[in-house]
Amino acid sequence: MASEKNALVSSPKTQKVIKLVPPDGGWGWMVLFGTALSNIFNQSMLSLFSLLYGDALEAMGHRTQGAAIVMSTMLFVTNFGGPIAGAVVKLTSTRFVAVTGACFCTSGIFFSGFSTNIWHLVLTYGVLLGLGLGFIQNSSFVAINSYFKLKKSRAVGLANVGTGVGQTLMPHLVRYLLEHYGFRGACLMLSSLSLHGIAGTLLIQPVEWHLKQVEEEVVVDENLHLLQDKTRKTSQSNGDAQNGNEKSNFGSKKELNGGKINKSETNGVNAAATPAIRPQKQTLMKKLYDLFGIALLSDIRFLNIVIGTALAVTSIQNFSMLYPFFLQHVASMDKQQTANCMSAVAGADIAGRLILPVFQDKYKIKARWMLIMTCTWLIVVRQILAYQTNIEVLILMSCLYGVGRSMIIVARNIAISENCRMDQVPAAVGLGMLTMGIIVPPAGYFLGWIRDYSGSYVTCITAQNVLLVILLVTWIPDMIYLLLKEKRQKKVDAEQPET
Repeated sequence: MASEKNALVSSPKTQKVIKLVPPDGGWGWMVLFGTALSNIFNQSMLSLFSLLYGDALEAMGHRTQGAAIVMSTMLFVTNFGGPIAGAVVKLTSTRFVAVTGACFCTSGIFFSGFSTNIWHLVLTYGVLLGLGLGFIQNSSFVAINSYFKLKKSRAVGLANVGTGVGQTLMPHLVRYLLEHYGFRGACLMLSSLSLHGIAGTLLIQPVEWHLKQVEEEVVVDENLHLLQDKTRKTSQSNGDAQNGNEKSNFGSKKELNGGKINKSETNGVNAAATPAIRPQKQTLMKKLYDLFGIALLSDIRFLNIVIGTALAVTSIQNFSMLYPFFLQHVASMDKQQTANCMSAVAGADIAGRLILPVFQDKYKIKARWMLIMTCTWLIVVRQILAYQTNIEVLILMSCLYGVGRSMIIVARNIAISENCRMDQVPAAVGLGMLTMGIIVPPAGYFLGWIRDYSGSYVTCITAQNVLLVILLVTWIPDMIYLLLKEKRQKKVDAEQPET
């Protein structure tokens, strides 16, 4: 009886199709190597400013305020260069933008060695290096995003390991170069090392050269095929009839016009019956609107994501700036103990970039969920850390903080890219950087004001954690809604009878 039922129910027909998919490896590993190489010598410059340019600024007659001007300019240009990079990627290629960014970085470091006043540093370190870093950050992520699908988080983590390695090793190299070659010699040597970034970004090839062919079975909709065949036959018969009419009309009109032929009729179009349709020209504003992906800003969920990631980045950047002062003024540590804690953060950060993405890829956890778990982890760790003064406990808490910080850096752009189409990723990442450029400076100044007004590092760390609480409050309901929606859809699909 069961066999008769199975015979009555026709199984759906399938056919094999060839799809082109990202390689999830292959030449993608070379892209990762090139990006990591560029990050070692370029992205690490963010943490080297005080060490490399501190004495030069003092010789120019500037101290903390002058350093703040140069650093603020660099961060502003880096973040606002993101949308520009996204637009240029659409017009050219990720490789062109990455190589251009690496050239800007090398030029900025090289010319900064000849600075004689603060405005030279603003132009070289602030503008040239800042623009280069913005171009590299955007284009390298777009390239990695196009090469990897299943291993995306792992790939981004490996590429960002270069930044951690640079931040760990480069300070020792800079100290050596300053002692033996002076400020100008150190800048020239660092710019020569930055040339490796250009070589690295040249490894970014168009993903179309390396796409894999995958054979998949898809269900054939017979009704759709019948409809397509009917439409094709109808259009062919109409076309034959129209060609016959045109030939007869052409012959009669040739006689009536004394052998002269109208251009519209030679193209098979009757100008009197069918008016010519001209494509509408896009205005400049419309082109810019599409180029910079402004339509993404009309999506409430996208706005929620970019604002949340900006708040998370603001929180960890401000804590990184505050932490050495906390260790020295609250925990009463000397410079060596402070350096040990900072090294613990850097080492754990590198380990986190290698381990956590593997965990995420294995269990297929969305980047936003990883950020939610990471922010919860950081809130607990930092709030406990704020009350500690023992060196052993602080080193342990530094390691725990470094692991959590690594996931913020790895997952922020992935979270943005998960909410848009592949062709929108360059613009989306650029808008995310732009949001950070808008939010980070005022939020950072406000957190600094809280520290000065309250006179308490604990209060300031708590305020930094409040930014992460805002992310949790705005993200968790939306993620729960999406999870329930996905479960309902799966239930509906399971209940549908097979045809």
